[in-house]
Amino acid sequence: MAPTEAVSLPLPGCPPPLRPPGTGTPGTSWRPPRLVPEAQLPAPQPAPTVANSLKSLEGKGMWIWKTRETEAGDVDAVVAKAVASGLTQIWVRVGDSRDGFYAADYLSRIVPRAHKAGVAVIGWGFPFLHDPVSDAAWSTEAVSWRAPDGSRLDGFSPDIELASEGVVLTERRITLYLGLVRPAAGDMLMVATVYRATEARWTGTYPYRAIAPYVDAFAPMVYWGCVEPGTATLESLERLATLKPVHVIGQGYDSGPEGGRAGSPSAAETVRFLDVARRNGAVGASLWVWQFMSAEQWEALSAFTWPQPVRR
Repeated sequence: MAPTEAVSLPLPGCPPPLRPPGTGTPGTSWRPPRLVPEAQLPAPQPAPTVANSLKSLEGKGMWIWKTRETEAGDVDAVVAKAVASGLTQIWVRVGDSRDGFYAADYLSRIVPRAHKAGVAVIGWGFPFLHDPVSDAAWSTEAVSWRAPDGSRLDGFSPDIELASEGVVLTERRITLYLGLVRPAAGDMLMVATVYRATEARWTGTYPYRAIAPYVDAFAPMVYWGCVEPGTATLESLERLATLKPVHVIGQGYDSGPEGGRAGSPSAAETVRFLDVARRNGAVGASLWVWQFMSAEQWEALSAFTWPQPVRR
């Protein structure tokens, strides 16, 4: 299908372009205590050949950052709202460089319930890449985790950020990290959460092409701010789809506190994002983040029809 042409939407109150927000660093002042020099890092392992199913990425999803602030930590309420909203996956934060893999208890409660309801659970984590080998260790714990009933995550997604979030991102560091985690994941989906593929990043130093061989799909953070949602979505879809399948992440929060446009995105913007994604070949689409989503956005997300994958 030909790309859907961009349509202007009124975006009142727009200040200068916002800095892309992070997706949950442990704290703005925290940094890993040790930076392993690049020259001391082992050589990255080559990317293995994998062909994993993308079923868990299909359709609509929502991201969970702080579990206690998501339906007050009630996993039954989370699963019930996911089902009522037509979600096919939820993305749960499971670890980071400071605290390692910390979500075993929460996962043991939510994963079996979500699977019973036909909802996939994708874990995501935040590697600062100061020590890629250490980051790979806790990420391997996440992909190796099993619930008492034997269930596991349906996928794992490292959130690959930039220096503005305290991350030391170089091609060697990220490929070393992914080269260690990918074999441990085996037949589990690996999805790279990446920055929106703007012209500057696509032609610059953000290592999309180095990441691609190690993952099954990209999940670009299409936080549009003052950019027309359809334009922002197409920008990443068209570029990243030349490398790997794409699941887009849209804006479900008020960007005002970060210097962006004040107020949550409207229902019209949310539908525009979802519609352009669906019509232009995205595997699926999700919104960041559950705890900040407005009622208006929840209603728009719930009402939007996306072809459903086959339920388990």
